[in-house]
Amino acid sequence: PNSSDYAFYAQDDWRVTPKLTLNLGVRYDYQKLACPPVQNPDSLLLSNGLDTSRCPKDGNNFAPRLGFSYAFDDKTVLRGGYGIFYGRSTAINLGTAHSNNGINVINVTLNAAQIRAAGLRFPNTLAAVPTTSAPKNLFLFSDNYVQPYVQQARLGFEREILPSLSLSVTYMLFRGVHLTRTRDINLSAPTALVATAPDGTTSTFERFSSTRPVSRATGITYNRISLFESTANSRYNGLAFQATKRFSRGFQFIAAYTYSKAKDDKPDQTAVVVGADDSKIAQNQLNPRADWGAADTDLRHRFVFSPVYELGRYTRSDNAFIRALLSDYVFSGIVQLQSGFAYSAFIANDPNNDGNRSNDRLPGTERNSFYTPATYQFDARITRILRTSETTSLRLILEGFNIFNRANVLTQNNTFYNFTGTSSLTAPAAATPFGSNRTFLTPRQLQLAIKFEF
Repeated sequence: PNSSDYAFYAQDDWRVTPKLTLNLGVRYDYQKLACPPVQNPDSLLLSNGLDTSRCPKDGNNFAPRLGFSYAFDDKTVLRGGYGIFYGRSTAINLGTAHSNNGINVINVTLNAAQIRAAGLRFPNTLAAVPTTSAPKNLFLFSDNYVQPYVQQARLGFEREILPSLSLSVTYMLFRGVHLTRTRDINLSAPTALVATAPDGTTSTFERFSSTRPVSRATGITYNRISLFESTANSRYNGLAFQATKRFSRGFQFIAAYTYSKAKDDKPDQTAVVVGADDSKIAQNQLNPRADWGAADTDLRHRFVFSPVYELGRYTRSDNAFIRALLSDYVFSGIVQLQSGFAYSAFIANDPNNDGNRSNDRLPGTERNSFYTPATYQFDARITRILRTSETTSLRLILEGFNIFNRANVLTQNNTFYNFTGTSSLTAPAAATPFGSNRTFLTPRQLQLAIKFEF
């Protein structure tokens, strides 16, 4: 499968006054997707409006852009802008719709005895595809699928307070619209199920029936019928403060702090493999809006400081050896301080009975309502420049990452209970209690490099 992209863009920069400049533009995007060539002819699918050869065609993707800059004086400027930016449908979505139509790809599971009975020892092959009565999983595009896009807006104020130092504050808004998600529609309406924990407390789950609406008692039948839909949304609001010191007297830096909030209802363009990608899918696939909450990428606070200091030629000694030894060093680093990563409290073993064992949350908790500890990362670099001629030089580099060897937590154990039997909840293993640390970011690392410039 393949696709073709077409884009046309027109822009005009208009200096309204000596202080005010406007940028006006519009872009048109069209992604022509190769249609799945095979239609599954099963009348059960067609009577339910499920056409595996369905081909999205979205031809009205006009994206206006507007920007302005107003200079109050030669040290103060106000900038702003708004634009719509269309995304692409990924090849993995398209390829999955081409192949997972119940015909092109057939999944067969053989146990050890069946493998031996079939004579599958290298270099033997099967004479024919084994028959299977297992329900099939389908992937196809929804009937009203359109291209995802994001609305971006920002307003920033910048002021030079010293000859080489400026301060800025910027508000940013990003709103994702018609974002792609994968949703299993072959589910019956859920009913309430009350489960009891070891301490006697109860939790009420929405539990789906084991009977799939689009299925047969005998013959070819279906398990998950997953639609690629454009129904997900996201929103990001951020306020950024930045101090920028331009290079002077051998020193420069950028210091930036951002306070932000990112929320969405679990969009994803890569949930294409049953089982392997289950954690990417909304908990209640008949009501994905219930997953509206903090995004997986939500970082409330983030501070970054990146200084660079060039020592240059050392001239405070008449000794040639001392001058050579102490000249041409560059010291730089990156300091990153940020909030922890968001995660949810999960219940293992599929209490809502939708066939997905990786996305059931503890009732009464919102998605991504828990956070790992804050992250503190200090990286540094020392560079020694050896000038070999007027036009060539050799750089000797020592770099350190997480130089204080802080144990920055990436993930924590997120299983709150295990669902067992028909209505019981049990605690996770004593070695992996909820909220305990599971994986970590980069430990301290050092590396040497040599770079020749000419």
